[in-house]
Amino acid sequence: MPLVGAVAAPHSHLQLFTRPAENEQYKKDVQKGRNAMLALRDQVERANADTILVIHDDHFVNFDFRCYPPFALFVGQEAKGSGVTDPDTIEQITGATYRKYEGKQSFQSAPSGIPQHMANWDNQKPYVYKVNTDLSVRMLKGLLERDFDIPFTSDGTMDGEEVLTTNFLNPKADKKVMLLFTNGYVPPLPWPRRSYKLGQAIREILDEVDDRVLVLATGGMSHYPGTPLYGHVDEEFDKKVLAILASGKGSDLAKFTPDELMNSGNGELVNWVITAGICGDVKCNVLDYIRLWHIGLGYLYWEL
Repeated sequence: MPLVGAVAAPHSHLQLFTRPAENEQYKKDVQKGRNAMLALRDQVERANADTILVIHDDHFVNFDFRCYPPFALFVGQEAKGSGVTDPDTIEQITGATYRKYEGKQSFQSAPSGIPQHMANWDNQKPYVYKVNTDLSVRMLKGLLERDFDIPFTSDGTMDGEEVLTTNFLNPKADKKVMLLFTNGYVPPLPWPRRSYKLGQAIREILDEVDDRVLVLATGGMSHYPGTPLYGHVDEEFDKKVLAILASGKGSDLAKFTPDELMNSGNGELVNWVITAGICGDVKCNVLDYIRLWHIGLGYLYWEL
């Protein structure tokens, strides 16, 4: 069976560092999140996958308002990205190794005022992953055959949040990756029912191949970046989603509307809905749910 595992993990940069002024309980919560990520790493290792399909919402790195597709596939040879803080700090916390370049001492390449991990000015990026290009192209063609008109790119960048999940879950970069970019930010979002059907189509394609694929859905849970609601967290909605997945009724996520996702701060749930479509109605093991000051963090894996 080519689908060997599936996990969902937040990509909040707060899992990697805390501000000095934070209280002790906050620091304990951050450590709980790190522990949950390491528990998910154990699941990834037990799955013995050779490829990780990373489903991640683009943070205005590859796309912008000139063109913001609901979904897009990366079909290049290598995927590169920068971390959310300096690589040495990331290595101390996650064990993630990084590429070193002769004569390069710093990865702070962006102009002042631009988030370093979102910038694309420097091609010498510390995190480099080999892409399963053959399977990516096969998936692209298979989705087109199944009436999904998927945009694709061979020149893409992994933003810092996407890199963060791989820092924890693929720290040695010894597993190939596939990248499916989504729109979890810019209304109108993809409809959850369409996202679920996309997952079902992906599963059909994976069932045709010999590659051992693990799916990684990043993101969430509730948060409202760039809005007056920043700092509010819809914990009730978050826990409703987790209860649905824990009960093995992932297809119920397809019943939500885009407005329900946006109003609850869960635009990034698109990534989880696609993964639910890939996995079908099987139970999830929810490892933890942690409320930080501006975001709810959920950690789980599908019991395949």
